[in-house]
Amino acid sequence: MRAVIKNLPGLSPVLLSFGFAEAIGVKLELIRAGEFMMGSTKSEIDQVLKEDSNAKREYYDDEHPRKQVRITQPFLLASHEVTVGQFRKFIEDTGHKTTAESDGEGGWGWNETTGKFEGRSLKCNWRTTGFHQTENHPVVNVTWHDAVAFCKWLSGKDGRTFRLPTEAEWEYSCRAGTTTRYHNGDNSESLVRVGNVQDASAKAK
Repeated sequence: MRAVIKNLPGLSPVLLSFGFAEAIGVKLELIRAGEFMMGSTKSEIDQVLKEDSNAKREYYDDEHPRKQVRITQPFLLASHEVTVGQFRKFIEDTGHKTTAESDGEGGWGWNETTGKFEGRSLKCNWRTTGFHQTENHPVVNVTWHDAVAFCKWLSGKDGRTFRLPTEAEWEYSCRAGTTTRYHNGDNSESLVRVGNVQDASAKAK
């Protein structure tokens, strides 16, 4: 989950000023307006299907064909996911109960005994994941509703309007002008150097 500040017409100095968000460690990056090709090519999808035996072509129906998208206004995007510590401040201030804590089904977590991710389980939520997390790790087991509630709280505390990024804003920001299969190149094996993805060591475990 990352937070984004609404469009910034004229890059208002007030919106760019230091506020509550920065005080709790939310670092905001300016994303300028521009255009990019959104989605995946047929050859990229074919490559994913070749590499991942669990993937199905229909999973990528909305990724093809690629289309040109224009981001018309600059915006500020959090450079990192919302952390456990930041989310804890929100919970302590509001008493919010996450979906995993309130819907009777729970969340997902790692079972060290079986060596598997399990869920949904009532014993799993943002506080309890089955694996070690510090206050600086990304918060997990939160839903869209929890994320929206966090953004609403942050807006009220900060005085600026925070929301979740759109799919187009997210892809545009992450691509940062690149046109390769991934923002860091075409080789999927290189993703472990730049992203939180499973690699061979995780598969072995």
